[in-house]
Amino acid sequence: MRLQRWVVFLAFTAPYAGAQFLTLSSSGVFLPNPGAELGIDGGSQQLKFKYTGASSQFNIPDFVVVIPSSGTTPAGIQVGLNPDVVAQMEPGAKYSLDISFATVDQTPAQTVTGVVTLIVPSAPPPSVQSVVNAASLQPNLSPGALVSVFGSNLTGPVLSTNYDDTASYPTSVAGTSVAFNGTAAPLLYLSPSQINAIVPFALAGQTSAQVVVQRFNQVSATFTLPLQDTSPGVFTATQTGSGLGAILQQGANGLFTYNGSDNPAPGGTALEIFATGMGVWTPPPQSDVFLTGEGFTTQPVSVTIGGQPAKLLYAGTLGSQGSWSVLQVNAVVPAGLGSGPQPLVLKIGASDNSQQKVTVWVQ
Repeated sequence: MRLQRWVVFLAFTAPYAGAQFLTLSSSGVFLPNPGAELGIDGGSQQLKFKYTGASSQFNIPDFVVVIPSSGTTPAGIQVGLNPDVVAQMEPGAKYSLDISFATVDQTPAQTVTGVVTLIVPSAPPPSVQSVVNAASLQPNLSPGALVSVFGSNLTGPVLSTNYDDTASYPTSVAGTSVAFNGTAAPLLYLSPSQINAIVPFALAGQTSAQVVVQRFNQVSATFTLPLQDTSPGVFTATQTGSGLGAILQQGANGLFTYNGSDNPAPGGTALEIFATGMGVWTPPPQSDVFLTGEGFTTQPVSVTIGGQPAKLLYAGTLGSQGSWSVLQVNAVVPAGLGSGPQPLVLKIGASDNSQQKVTVWVQ
């Protein structure tokens, strides 16, 4: 929603006769009520004034922008909407704020108040079109996997989240939540067409997931898909789910650079591969984020490159502080492979990512 504004005039009077009223209609414009007084006006005096803030008897976010915040009477005040705040408010709902001004060169100060009412335009309920592994973009999910929910009207503004002091991501943001079999999922990113979330680890042992997106009091239709113990997906360079993997390789100088056609990996090179969908951990995570590195030992992990087994050096978290939902796998490029892009297959437990068709460039 773009910033809307209305120039409102309020009068300092003695005594003050009453609040002025502004309404935002569903078409997105402020409309003054008939008979509203005009003028922040000190009569024959020039009075300095300042904006003293917005308030409500209810827990309502401050959705207005007031310009200027101070001045000298007579003066016009522009009252507009803060679009980032409005985008997070419930569609179809009605909110009212008191906006107040006070003189700064009088004792006692005079005050004047205007009432701004916002009628948020209604919106369709959220609709889920697909739920996929965030790395592979395949409909293969497992407990703890990073997933992307695609659809429409999923939320209001585009928002990225962060974990709190309990190492947990929020499960409700701007009135939006995602539930898997009734369990709220940690949320990492939200936009009207995509939500990135973590499949709750609590779904371990279940064979299907019913996904529901709720925005305020509107709920999407249930989206059902299978749930596996593991659902390996390797993150790719283009973030399209296939092609060149987002893989780091160690050079002779010990430094890591991204693998690619202009930087192929010779046989014997150590690679860092990043994936999600490894399923549960042992012991199970107590939060969404870890502080110290942990090895992954719950399910067997293996890698093949060009159809040949790659020596595994490490499988576990990313080192110091990160999400339990991302697995780092270090493996060595087998010797004797042909040059060019070679298929890389990551297998965790009984499942692999072969449908992804991820490649690594070999020298």
